[in-house]
Amino acid sequence: MTPSATNPTSIPSGLRLAIAILSTLVLASAIATVVIAWAVAGRPSWALLGFEFLTAMAGAFGIAAAKGRFSDGPGIALACVAGTVLASSIFGYLGTTGQIGDWKLHGWLIGRATIAGFIGLLGAWVVLRRTPGAWLLALRGAIYTGAAIGFVGLLALFDGEVRPSGGSARLVSHAALSVAALGAIPVCVLFAILTLVSTPKADDAVPKWMRLFGQLSLPVVATALLLVTSGHMTTTLSGPGEVARLALLCALGIVLTGLLCAGVHILVQAFASCALPENDSQPLTPTPGATLS
Repeated sequence: MTPSATNPTSIPSGLRLAIAILSTLVLASAIATVVIAWAVAGRPSWALLGFEFLTAMAGAFGIAAAKGRFSDGPGIALACVAGTVLASSIFGYLGTTGQIGDWKLHGWLIGRATIAGFIGLLGAWVVLRRTPGAWLLALRGAIYTGAAIGFVGLLALFDGEVRPSGGSARLVSHAALSVAALGAIPVCVLFAILTLVSTPKADDAVPKWMRLFGQLSLPVVATALLLVTSGHMTTTLSGPGEVARLALLCALGIVLTGLLCAGVHILVQAFASCALPENDSQPLTPTPGATLS
């Protein structure tokens, strides 16, 4: 079966071109990495060679998906491609201890992870475009989930420091977590404003006051914590400041747990609303109340 304008699983030509370009870059980078590794190291790591073979296969599958193969499930096919590229790149990086000869692989890993992320996003868009409004629902879930991951990552990996520091891959990962954590604060405020001005509906699954409470909890708690600690969330303070810091950290933990659960639930609902309907059933649509939650 080939993609067509009437087939809900088809991939538009623009997306197919983008997928083909990214997959070709993956395939070319795998070949180039093996050639360079052999030229530099003479006998490169077998772990690197094995994982680069998987990466090359993933690139080939991505090109096949761009040409119309896997038309019964292009989204899951692209998700598999993205996941394979990311996992193989990480394990290949670890298998070479982060370098080949004098060639550091930090930038290589970041580039691979970026390409894998773009392929994953394109795969998500292929699915979400089937149902009007599903991408907005998925965006909301991604922001909630990203905020939780961002703050937990900062607290667990970077001692609660908001300002990125370090070099190469550490700096990039630190900056990405900071952007995910801090960027969610104004977005949640925007969600609350939209909820406030929206007209309640009889079939809303979640009351407006409850949505407002959930959307404003992160901005209030996180902003207060950042102000009290000056962006150093795990640095011990003195006197009442330390009491406030510990209390706000506990509150942030509760808020992040709720955000993570809500974000994952909303993401699942967004993609479930895009499931292909049976011939004798109506297409699924996102629940109105959940869309606003």
